[in-house]
Amino acid sequence: MVKKAQTSVRPKRTSTGLPNFVTLVQRYKKAVMGIEVVQSLTTGRGLGPRPLFPWDRSQPRQGRSAMNIGTGFVFHPRGYILTNEHVVSDGDRIMLRVFGKKDLVEAQVVGRNRAHDIAILSADIPIPSPILKIGQGKDVHVGEWVLAIGSPLGLDNTVTVGIVSAKNRPLQIGDREYPNLIQTDAAINRGNSGGP
Repeated sequence: MVKKAQTSVRPKRTSTGLPNFVTLVQRYKKAVMGIEVVQSLTTGRGLGPRPLFPWDRSQPRQGRSAMNIGTGFVFHPRGYILTNEHVVSDGDRIMLRVFGKKDLVEAQVVGRNRAHDIAILSADIPIPSPILKIGQGKDVHVGEWVLAIGSPLGLDNTVTVGIVSAKNRPLQIGDREYPNLIQTDAAINRGNSGGP
């Protein structure tokens, strides 16, 4: 699981001692959104064909638009959205699927850091309340419960659960190196990248 930004929210416990994920999902689902990134392969970037995802080596035909998908979440009171940089890299248009809205909303990248694989987006969206807060990796412990909300395969607000399996896992995906990943057994699929 590639998660650079972890939320600091701790789930309440039920009478059986298990976390109450229903409360967390209901509280924060409006702050999570799907991302569609359109990349025109005829823009003449001079780089030639390249993978749309770090783990994807298949290439669409030259001259056709390709789409990357991912997830983002509102983390700032001004409505800024955090996602992974590999979700939006080389995108010509970034579109958000906002909870409760029928039409896609266009977003712009206002900040990015390739080394840490994070990007910050801005868009004209209603700011949800509450927003998600950024936590610290040092506060995450092996064996803790993990809740992932994202858009795997483009299916928005999909929730999966698991535990933190390990910390500080090094991994190389394509030309990107991730030295300190948090590993989880929660189901994470294409489209979950960037989600909380």
